[in-house]
Amino acid sequence: MPESPSAGSLLSGLQQACLVVASFLVQVVVLGLFYSYGTLFAALKADTGDAASTLALVGSIRDFLSHICTAPAGFVVQRVGFVRMAAIGAALLLLGMLADSYAPSGYFLFITCSLVGGVAIAILFTAALAVLYGQGHISPSLLPVAVGLAASGGGLGTVVVNLGLNLLLDSFSWRSALRICCGAFGLLLLVALTALWCSLRHQKQVKESTTNRRELRSYSDVRDFLQPFGDLQFLLLNAALFLYGIGFMVPYTHLVYYAETERGLDISTELTSLLGISGAAARLCFGLFSAFVRPSRLFLVVLLVQGASLVCLPFCEDAAELKAFSAIYGFSSGGRVVLLSLVVNELFDLQRVAHLYGLAGIPIAVGSLLGPPFVGKVYDLSGHYAVAFFAVGGIVLVAVPVFCLAVLCRRSIEKPAPVIEDSAKADHRDHVIPSCDASDEFLGGRCKL
Repeated sequence: MPESPSAGSLLSGLQQACLVVASFLVQVVVLGLFYSYGTLFAALKADTGDAASTLALVGSIRDFLSHICTAPAGFVVQRVGFVRMAAIGAALLLLGMLADSYAPSGYFLFITCSLVGGVAIAILFTAALAVLYGQGHISPSLLPVAVGLAASGGGLGTVVVNLGLNLLLDSFSWRSALRICCGAFGLLLLVALTALWCSLRHQKQVKESTTNRRELRSYSDVRDFLQPFGDLQFLLLNAALFLYGIGFMVPYTHLVYYAETERGLDISTELTSLLGISGAAARLCFGLFSAFVRPSRLFLVVLLVQGASLVCLPFCEDAAELKAFSAIYGFSSGGRVVLLSLVVNELFDLQRVAHLYGLAGIPIAVGSLLGPPFVGKVYDLSGHYAVAFFAVGGIVLVAVPVFCLAVLCRRSIEKPAPVIEDSAKADHRDHVIPSCDASDEFLGGRCKL
Protein backbone atom coordinates (compact mmCIF):
# COMPACT_ATOMS: atom_id res chain seq x y z
CA MET A 1 0.00 0.00 0.00
CA PRO A 2 1.42 3.41 -0.86
CA GLU A 3 2.79 5.50 1.90
CA SER A 4 0.77 8.46 3.08
CA PRO A 5 2.04 11.69 1.62
CA SER A 6 4.33 13.60 3.87
CA ALA A 7 5.46 17.15 3.65
CA GLY A 8 8.53 16.07 1.75
CA SER A 9 6.54 14.09 -0.87
CA LEU A 10 4.11 16.91 -1.64
CA LEU A 11 4.45 19.05 -4.71
CA SER A 12 5.70 22.57 -4.14
CA GLY A 13 3.23 25.37 -3.58
CA LEU A 14 3.71 26.63 -7.15
CA GLN A 15 3.15 23.16 -8.60
CA GLN A 16 -0.01 22.69 -6.53
CA ALA A 17 -1.25 26.07 -7.75
CA CYS A 18 -0.57 25.03 -11.35
CA LEU A 19 -2.59 21.85 -10.84
CA VAL A 20 -5.54 23.85 -9.54
CA VAL A 21 -5.28 26.30 -12.45
CA ALA A 22 -5.13 23.45 -14.97
CA SER A 23 -8.18 21.75 -13.44
CA PHE A 24 -9.95 25.12 -13.31
CA LEU A 25 -9.40 25.81 -17.03
CA VAL A 26 -10.45 22.30 -18.05
CA GLN A 27 -13.68 22.66 -16.08
CA VAL A 28 -14.32 26.08 -17.65
CA VAL A 29 -14.35 24.37 -21.04
CA VAL A 30 -15.91 21.01 -20.19
CA LEU A 31 -18.71 22.10 -17.87
CA GLY A 32 -19.30 25.30 -19.82
CA LEU A 33 -19.96 23.19 -22.90
CA PHE A 34 -21.88 20.60 -20.90
CA TYR A 35 -24.34 23.12 -19.45
CA SER A 36 -24.78 25.17 -22.62
CA TYR A 37 -26.79 22.56 -24.49
CA GLY A 38 -30.03 24.31 -23.53
CA THR A 39 -28.94 27.38 -25.49
CA LEU A 40 -27.89 25.22 -28.45
CA PHE A 41 -31.12 23.23 -28.09
CA ALA A 42 -33.26 26.28 -28.93
CA ALA A 43 -31.10 27.13 -31.96
CA LEU A 44 -31.18 23.53 -33.22
CA LYS A 45 -34.95 23.32 -32.88
CA ALA A 46 -35.45 26.55 -34.78
CA ASP A 47 -33.07 25.48 -37.56
CA THR A 48 -33.82 21.78 -37.96
CA GLY A 49 -37.46 21.61 -36.90
CA ASP A 50 -36.85 18.27 -35.19
CA ALA A 51 -39.09 17.21 -32.32
CA ALA A 52 -38.18 18.42 -28.83
CA SER A 53 -37.87 14.83 -27.62
CA THR A 54 -35.41 13.98 -30.42
CA LEU A 55 -33.12 16.93 -29.75
CA ALA A 56 -33.38 16.36 -26.00
CA LEU A 57 -32.30 12.77 -26.60
CA VAL A 58 -29.15 14.01 -28.36
CA GLY A 59 -28.17 15.93 -25.23
CA SER A 60 -29.27 13.15 -22.91
CA ILE A 61 -27.17 10.52 -24.67
CA ARG A 62 -24.19 12.87 -24.52
CA ASP A 63 -24.80 13.41 -20.80
CA PHE A 64 -25.29 9.67 -20.32
CA LEU A 65 -21.97 8.84 -21.97
CA SER A 66 -20.15 11.66 -20.22
CA HIS A 67 -21.21 10.22 -16.86
CA ILE A 68 -20.94 6.51 -17.58
CA CYS A 69 -17.53 6.78 -19.24
CA THR A 70 -16.09 8.34 -16.09
CA ALA A 71 -16.18 4.82 -14.63
CA PRO A 72 -13.55 3.27 -16.94
CA ALA A 73 -11.73 6.61 -17.14
CA GLY A 74 -11.38 6.77 -13.36
CA PHE A 75 -10.25 3.15 -13.29
CA VAL A 76 -7.36 3.64 -15.74
CA VAL A 77 -6.40 7.29 -15.26
CA GLN A 78 -3.26 6.56 -13.21
CA ARG A 79 -2.09 3.88 -15.64
CA VAL A 80 -2.56 6.08 -18.69
CA GLY A 81 -1.27 9.20 -16.93
CA PHE A 82 -3.07 12.40 -16.04
CA VAL A 83 -1.45 14.50 -18.79
CA ARG A 84 -1.85 11.90 -21.52
CA MET A 85 -5.49 11.24 -20.68
CA ALA A 86 -6.29 14.95 -20.59
CA ALA A 87 -4.62 15.38 -24.00
CA ILE A 88 -6.68 12.53 -25.48
CA GLY A 89 -9.88 14.03 -24.09
CA ALA A 90 -9.04 17.50 -25.39
CA ALA A 91 -8.36 16.18 -28.89
CA LEU A 92 -11.64 14.25 -28.97
CA LEU A 93 -13.61 17.22 -27.65
CA LEU A 94 -12.33 19.60 -30.32
CA LEU A 95 -12.77 16.99 -33.06
CA GLY A 96 -16.35 16.38 -31.96
CA MET A 97 -17.21 20.08 -31.96
CA LEU A 98 -15.84 20.50 -35.48
CA ALA A 99 -17.80 17.47 -36.63
CA ASP A 100 -20.97 18.91 -35.03
CA SER A 101 -20.61 22.07 -37.09
CA TYR A 102 -20.56 20.04 -40.33
CA ALA A 103 -23.40 17.68 -39.39
CA PRO A 104 -25.67 17.24 -42.45
CA SER A 105 -28.75 16.68 -40.28
CA GLY A 106 -29.91 16.69 -36.69
CA TYR A 107 -29.67 12.90 -36.54
CA PHE A 108 -25.94 13.03 -37.35
CA LEU A 109 -25.50 14.77 -33.99
CA PHE A 110 -26.18 11.45 -32.29
CA ILE A 111 -22.70 10.41 -33.46
CA THR A 112 -20.72 13.65 -33.22
CA CYS A 113 -22.32 15.40 -30.25
CA SER A 114 -23.65 12.46 -28.27
CA LEU A 115 -20.98 9.80 -28.84
CA VAL A 116 -17.73 11.66 -29.46
CA GLY A 117 -18.63 14.63 -27.27
CA GLY A 118 -19.83 12.50 -24.36
CA VAL A 119 -16.73 10.31 -24.28
CA ALA A 120 -14.43 13.35 -24.60
CA ILE A 121 -16.11 15.18 -21.71
CA ALA A 122 -15.76 12.10 -19.48
CA ILE A 123 -12.08 11.58 -20.25
CA LEU A 124 -11.11 15.22 -19.89
CA PHE A 125 -13.12 15.93 -16.75
CA THR A 126 -11.98 12.74 -15.00
CA ALA A 127 -8.31 13.57 -15.57
CA ALA A 128 -8.79 17.15 -14.34
CA LEU A 129 -10.58 16.04 -11.16
CA ALA A 130 -8.58 12.91 -10.33
CA VAL A 131 -5.25 14.74 -10.51
CA LEU A 132 -6.23 16.78 -7.45
CA TYR A 133 -6.65 13.56 -5.43
CA GLY A 134 -3.34 12.05 -6.62
CA GLN A 135 -0.95 10.96 -3.89
CA GLY A 136 1.22 13.87 -2.85
CA HIS A 137 -0.40 16.31 -5.27
CA ILE A 138 -2.40 18.52 -2.91
CA SER A 139 -1.97 18.99 0.84
CA PRO A 140 -4.84 17.11 2.62
CA SER A 141 -5.73 20.18 4.67
CA LEU A 142 -6.12 22.24 1.50
CA LEU A 143 -7.84 19.56 -0.60
CA PRO A 144 -11.47 20.73 -0.10
CA VAL A 145 -10.52 24.33 -0.90
CA ALA A 146 -8.49 23.24 -3.93
CA VAL A 147 -11.39 21.15 -5.24
CA GLY A 148 -13.78 24.06 -4.68
CA LEU A 149 -11.52 26.55 -6.46
CA ALA A 150 -11.02 24.21 -9.42
CA ALA A 151 -14.74 23.39 -9.58
CA SER A 152 -15.62 27.09 -9.66
CA GLY A 153 -14.25 27.00 -13.19
CA GLY A 154 -17.32 25.03 -14.18
CA GLY A 155 -19.57 27.83 -12.92
CA LEU A 156 -17.53 30.47 -14.71
CA GLY A 157 -17.61 28.37 -17.85
CA THR A 158 -21.39 28.04 -17.64
CA VAL A 159 -21.71 31.83 -17.59
CA VAL A 160 -19.08 32.66 -20.20
CA VAL A 161 -19.91 29.88 -22.65
CA ASN A 162 -23.65 30.54 -22.53
CA LEU A 163 -23.19 34.30 -22.88
CA GLY A 164 -20.70 33.85 -25.69
CA LEU A 165 -22.86 31.30 -27.46
CA ASN A 166 -25.90 33.57 -27.23
CA LEU A 167 -23.93 36.49 -28.68
CA LEU A 168 -22.54 34.34 -31.47
CA LEU A 169 -25.96 32.93 -32.32
CA ASP A 170 -27.26 36.48 -32.72
CA SER A 171 -24.73 37.12 -35.49
CA PHE A 172 -23.88 33.68 -36.89
CA SER A 173 -25.48 30.33 -37.55
CA TRP A 174 -25.12 27.66 -34.90
CA ARG A 175 -22.55 25.92 -37.11
CA SER A 176 -20.28 28.97 -37.29
CA ALA A 177 -20.78 29.62 -33.58
CA LEU A 178 -19.55 26.11 -32.76
CA ARG A 179 -16.44 26.58 -34.91
CA ILE A 180 -15.55 29.83 -33.16
CA CYS A 181 -16.07 28.19 -29.74
CA CYS A 182 -13.87 25.30 -30.86
CA GLY A 183 -10.97 27.66 -31.54
CA ALA A 184 -11.35 29.43 -28.19
CA PHE A 185 -11.59 26.14 -26.31
CA GLY A 186 -8.48 24.86 -28.05
CA LEU A 187 -6.41 27.76 -26.69
CA LEU A 188 -7.69 27.30 -23.14
CA LEU A 189 -7.05 23.56 -23.20
CA LEU A 190 -3.53 24.12 -24.52
CA VAL A 191 -2.76 26.35 -21.53
CA ALA A 192 -4.31 23.80 -19.15
CA LEU A 193 -2.31 20.89 -20.56
CA THR A 194 0.90 22.91 -20.36
CA ALA A 195 0.28 23.77 -16.70
CA LEU A 196 -0.56 20.14 -15.94
CA TRP A 197 2.61 18.87 -17.59
CA CYS A 198 4.82 21.41 -15.84
CA SER A 199 3.36 20.42 -12.45
CA LEU A 200 3.83 16.66 -12.79
CA ARG A 201 6.91 16.16 -14.97
CA HIS A 202 9.33 15.75 -12.02
CA GLN A 203 7.00 13.84 -9.71
CA LYS A 204 6.32 11.18 -12.32
CA GLN A 205 9.88 9.91 -12.23
CA VAL A 206 9.84 9.52 -8.44
CA LYS A 207 6.63 7.52 -8.17
CA GLU A 208 6.47 5.67 -11.46
CA SER A 209 7.72 2.30 -10.18
CA THR A 210 5.39 2.25 -7.14
CA THR A 211 2.40 3.28 -9.22
CA ASN A 212 3.04 0.65 -11.87
CA ARG A 213 3.28 -2.14 -9.28
CA ARG A 214 0.02 -1.02 -7.70
CA GLU A 215 -1.75 -0.84 -11.08
CA LEU A 216 -0.59 -4.28 -12.12
CA ARG A 217 -2.23 -5.70 -9.01
CA SER A 218 -5.37 -3.52 -9.20
CA TYR A 219 -6.15 -3.79 -12.90
CA SER A 220 -5.16 -7.40 -13.58
CA ASP A 221 -8.68 -8.67 -12.97
CA VAL A 222 -11.76 -6.99 -14.42
CA ARG A 223 -13.67 -7.97 -11.27
CA ASP A 224 -11.79 -5.26 -9.41
CA PHE A 225 -13.55 -2.74 -11.60
CA LEU A 226 -17.03 -3.76 -10.40
CA GLN A 227 -16.05 -4.90 -6.90
CA PRO A 228 -17.43 -1.77 -5.11
CA PHE A 229 -20.95 -2.64 -6.26
CA GLY A 230 -20.85 -5.54 -3.81
CA ASP A 231 -20.81 -3.05 -0.95
CA LEU A 232 -24.24 -2.10 0.46
CA GLN A 233 -23.21 1.43 1.31
CA PHE A 234 -21.95 2.09 -2.21
CA LEU A 235 -25.13 0.60 -3.67
CA LEU A 236 -27.29 2.95 -1.57
CA LEU A 237 -25.19 5.92 -2.66
CA ASN A 238 -25.65 4.93 -6.29
CA ALA A 239 -29.40 4.50 -5.85
CA ALA A 240 -29.61 8.04 -4.51
CA LEU A 241 -27.52 9.36 -7.38
CA PHE A 242 -29.75 7.58 -9.93
CA LEU A 243 -32.85 9.28 -8.54
CA TYR A 244 -31.02 12.59 -8.47
CA GLY A 245 -29.79 12.14 -12.04
CA ILE A 246 -33.33 11.86 -13.43
CA GLY A 247 -34.01 15.49 -12.61
CA PHE A 248 -30.47 16.87 -12.75
CA MET A 249 -30.23 17.93 -16.41
CA VAL A 250 -33.90 18.80 -16.98
CA PRO A 251 -33.60 22.59 -16.42
CA TYR A 252 -30.38 22.81 -18.41
CA THR A 253 -32.18 21.24 -21.36
CA HIS A 254 -35.73 22.62 -21.11
CA LEU A 255 -35.73 25.80 -19.02
CA VAL A 256 -34.96 28.23 -21.86
CA TYR A 257 -37.58 26.66 -24.14
CA TYR A 258 -40.10 26.53 -21.29
CA ALA A 259 -39.65 30.26 -20.62
CA GLU A 260 -40.10 31.10 -24.30
CA THR A 261 -43.06 28.88 -25.16
CA GLU A 262 -45.16 28.71 -21.99
CA ARG A 263 -44.30 32.05 -20.38
CA GLY A 264 -43.59 34.09 -23.50
CA LEU A 265 -40.30 35.39 -22.07
CA ASP A 266 -37.13 35.87 -24.11
CA ILE A 267 -34.71 35.78 -21.18
CA SER A 268 -32.45 32.91 -22.18
CA THR A 269 -29.28 34.92 -21.55
CA GLU A 270 -30.36 35.92 -18.05
CA LEU A 271 -31.44 32.41 -17.10
CA THR A 272 -28.29 30.67 -18.29
CA SER A 273 -26.11 33.37 -16.75
CA LEU A 274 -27.79 32.97 -13.37
CA LEU A 275 -27.38 29.20 -13.57
CA GLY A 276 -23.68 29.66 -14.19
CA ILE A 277 -23.01 32.50 -11.73
CA SER A 278 -24.81 30.80 -8.87
CA GLY A 279 -23.12 27.52 -9.78
CA ALA A 280 -19.69 29.15 -9.65
CA ALA A 281 -20.49 30.71 -6.27
CA ALA A 282 -21.73 27.34 -4.98
CA ARG A 283 -18.60 25.50 -6.06
CA LEU A 284 -16.41 27.92 -4.19
CA CYS A 285 -18.68 28.18 -1.12
CA PHE A 286 -19.20 24.44 -0.73
CA GLY A 287 -15.49 23.84 -1.24
CA LEU A 288 -14.78 26.19 1.67
CA PHE A 289 -17.64 24.92 3.86
CA SER A 290 -16.59 21.29 3.40
CA ALA A 291 -13.36 22.08 5.24
CA PHE A 292 -15.47 22.57 8.39
CA VAL A 293 -18.72 20.64 7.76
CA ARG A 294 -19.04 17.03 6.66
CA PRO A 295 -19.51 16.96 2.85
CA SER A 296 -22.28 14.36 3.31
CA ARG A 297 -24.39 16.86 5.29
CA LEU A 298 -23.90 19.53 2.66
CA PHE A 299 -24.80 17.05 -0.08
CA LEU A 300 -28.05 16.27 1.72
CA VAL A 301 -28.95 19.97 1.64
CA VAL A 302 -28.21 20.02 -2.10
CA LEU A 303 -30.61 17.14 -2.75
CA LEU A 304 -33.38 18.80 -0.74
CA VAL A 305 -33.03 22.17 -2.45
CA GLN A 306 -32.76 20.75 -5.94
CA GLY A 307 -35.81 18.51 -5.62
CA ALA A 308 -37.94 21.23 -4.03
CA SER A 309 -36.97 23.79 -6.66
CA LEU A 310 -38.01 21.45 -9.50
CA VAL A 311 -41.39 20.93 -7.85
CA CYS A 312 -41.84 24.71 -7.60
CA LEU A 313 -40.79 25.43 -11.21
CA PRO A 314 -44.33 25.17 -12.71
CA PHE A 315 -45.44 27.93 -10.33
CA CYS A 316 -42.84 30.35 -11.72
CA GLU A 317 -44.84 32.57 -14.05
CA ASP A 318 -42.90 35.81 -14.53
CA ALA A 319 -39.31 36.72 -15.27
CA ALA A 320 -38.37 37.45 -11.65
CA GLU A 321 -39.59 34.05 -10.45
CA LEU A 322 -37.81 32.18 -13.23
CA LYS A 323 -34.61 34.05 -12.47
CA ALA A 324 -34.95 33.16 -8.80
CA PHE A 325 -35.38 29.52 -9.79
CA SER A 326 -32.26 29.68 -11.96
CA ALA A 327 -30.20 31.14 -9.13
CA ILE A 328 -31.40 28.56 -6.58
CA TYR A 329 -31.14 25.58 -8.90
CA GLY A 330 -27.75 26.65 -10.22
CA PHE A 331 -26.45 27.01 -6.67
CA SER A 332 -27.59 23.53 -5.67
CA SER A 333 -26.34 22.00 -8.92
CA GLY A 334 -22.95 23.64 -8.50
CA GLY A 335 -22.77 22.28 -4.98
CA ARG A 336 -23.27 18.74 -6.23
CA VAL A 337 -20.38 19.07 -8.68
CA VAL A 338 -17.84 19.91 -6.00
CA LEU A 339 -19.33 17.79 -3.19
CA LEU A 340 -19.69 14.40 -4.85
CA SER A 341 -15.97 13.65 -5.00
CA LEU A 342 -15.56 14.93 -1.43
CA VAL A 343 -18.43 12.69 -0.27
CA VAL A 344 -16.73 9.70 -1.89
CA ASN A 345 -13.51 10.72 -0.14
CA GLU A 346 -15.36 11.01 3.19
CA LEU A 347 -17.25 7.72 2.99
CA PHE A 348 -14.52 5.61 1.44
CA ASP A 349 -10.78 6.05 0.79
CA LEU A 350 -8.61 8.77 -0.78
CA GLN A 351 -6.73 6.34 -3.01
CA ARG A 352 -10.01 5.02 -4.46
CA VAL A 353 -11.66 8.36 -5.20
CA ALA A 354 -10.98 8.31 -8.97
CA HIS A 355 -12.33 4.76 -9.35
CA LEU A 356 -15.39 5.15 -7.09
CA TYR A 357 -16.22 8.61 -8.42
CA GLY A 358 -16.17 7.16 -11.91
CA LEU A 359 -18.50 4.33 -10.92
CA ALA A 360 -20.80 6.85 -9.24
CA GLY A 361 -21.19 8.48 -12.64
CA ILE A 362 -23.05 5.40 -13.95
CA PRO A 363 -26.34 5.98 -12.04
CA ILE A 364 -26.19 9.71 -12.82
CA ALA A 365 -25.69 8.78 -16.47
CA VAL A 366 -28.71 6.49 -16.53
CA GLY A 367 -30.86 9.07 -14.76
CA SER A 368 -29.71 11.85 -17.11
CA LEU A 369 -30.56 9.63 -20.07
CA LEU A 370 -34.11 9.12 -18.83
CA GLY A 371 -35.05 12.52 -17.38
CA PRO A 372 -34.85 15.13 -20.19
CA PRO A 373 -36.36 12.86 -22.92
CA PHE A 374 -39.21 11.98 -20.54
CA VAL A 375 -39.92 15.68 -19.99
CA GLY A 376 -39.64 16.34 -23.73
CA LYS A 377 -42.03 13.50 -24.52
CA VAL A 378 -44.60 14.74 -22.01
CA TYR A 379 -44.36 18.19 -23.59
CA ASP A 380 -44.77 16.78 -27.13
CA LEU A 381 -47.90 14.89 -26.05
CA SER A 382 -49.54 17.48 -23.81
CA GLY A 383 -48.04 20.80 -24.86
CA HIS A 384 -47.24 21.62 -21.21
CA TYR A 385 -44.30 21.08 -18.87
CA ALA A 386 -46.01 21.22 -15.46
CA VAL A 387 -46.74 17.52 -14.88
CA ALA A 388 -43.26 16.49 -15.99
CA PHE A 389 -41.58 19.03 -13.70
CA PHE A 390 -43.67 17.83 -10.74
CA ALA A 391 -42.70 14.22 -11.47
CA VAL A 392 -38.95 14.70 -11.77
CA GLY A 393 -38.89 16.98 -8.71
CA GLY A 394 -40.63 14.32 -6.64
CA ILE A 395 -38.18 11.69 -7.82
CA VAL A 396 -35.21 13.83 -6.74
CA LEU A 397 -36.78 14.26 -3.29
CA VAL A 398 -36.99 10.48 -2.94
CA ALA A 399 -33.19 10.46 -3.18
CA VAL A 400 -32.97 12.26 0.18
CA PRO A 401 -33.92 9.31 2.48
CA VAL A 402 -31.93 6.90 0.31
CA PHE A 403 -28.79 9.02 0.71
CA CYS A 404 -29.42 9.21 4.46
CA LEU A 405 -29.43 5.41 4.57
CA ALA A 406 -26.06 5.35 2.80
CA VAL A 407 -24.54 7.72 5.37
CA LEU A 408 -26.14 5.90 8.33
CA CYS A 409 -24.81 2.63 6.96
CA ARG A 410 -21.32 4.04 7.32
CA ARG A 411 -22.02 5.33 10.83
CA SER A 412 -23.30 1.90 11.93
CA ILE A 413 -20.13 0.27 10.60
CA GLU A 414 -17.92 2.77 12.39
CA LYS A 415 -19.70 2.50 15.76
CA PRO A 416 -18.70 -1.01 16.96
CA ALA A 417 -14.94 -0.41 16.72
CA PRO A 418 -13.51 -0.91 20.23
CA VAL A 419 -10.28 -2.60 19.15
CA ILE A 420 -7.27 -0.28 19.15
CA GLU A 421 -4.18 -1.78 17.61
CA ASP A 422 -0.58 -0.75 17.54
CA SER A 423 0.17 1.43 14.53
CA ALA A 424 3.06 -0.75 13.44
CA LYS A 425 0.76 -3.79 13.32
CA ALA A 426 -1.81 -1.82 11.42
CA ASP A 427 0.80 -0.77 8.87
CA HIS A 428 1.95 -4.39 8.57
CA ARG A 429 -1.64 -5.50 7.99
CA ASP A 430 -2.07 -2.86 5.26
CA HIS A 431 0.94 -4.26 3.40
CA VAL A 432 -0.31 -7.81 3.73
CA ILE A 433 -3.83 -6.93 2.60
CA PRO A 434 -3.46 -4.12 0.05
CA SER A 435 -7.15 -3.64 -0.72
CA CYS A 436 -10.58 -4.38 0.70
CA ASP A 437 -14.17 -3.26 0.40
CA ALA A 438 -14.80 0.23 1.69
CA SER A 439 -17.37 -0.93 4.22
CA ASP A 440 -15.00 -3.59 5.55
CA GLU A 441 -12.28 -1.06 6.32
CA PHE A 442 -14.22 0.40 9.21
CA LEU A 443 -15.24 -2.81 10.96
CA GLY A 444 -13.10 -2.98 14.08
CA GLY A 445 -10.22 -1.41 12.23
CA ARG A 446 -9.62 -4.54 10.10
CA CYS A 447 -10.72 -6.05 6.83
CA LYS A 448 -12.93 -9.10 6.80
CA LEU A 449 -11.41 -12.10 5.10
